[in-house]
Amino acid sequence: MEFPAEVRNNLSDGLCLTCCNDSVVCMSEDYPKNANVEVLFEIDREGREVIFRHIIMDDPSNPLTVEYGVDAKFVENVSQKKWIDIYFVNHSFNVEIKLRITFSDNEIRVMRREIGLGT
Repeated sequence: MEFPAEVRNNLSDGLCLTCCNDSVVCMSEDYPKNANVEVLFEIDREGREVIFRHIIMDDPSNPLTVEYGVDAKFVENVSQKKWIDIYFVNHSFNVEIKLRITFSDNEIRVMRREIGLGT
């Protein structure tokens, strides 16, 4: 996958950014070894920013946490599809693994409410 210049210029080691209206890109040497794993979902608010957090249970004794800020446009796109792809990339922006996260109807309602889109 080719990532936009905005992502390439702003992504650094250990950071995750939204991309392309409905995906997430994470630069990390720590990534899930398997794309078919249980993922827990949390939403936080830090000031005016809404943060999505995924806890990837590929190793239950040491789960991997992915977090990133979202905006209303991203939430609108994700709530229509009900899923996102998270791309884990290396420092050369080569994709190591792609993880698809599917959201329940309740998770969609909560994310829309938190970002101010209603239900």
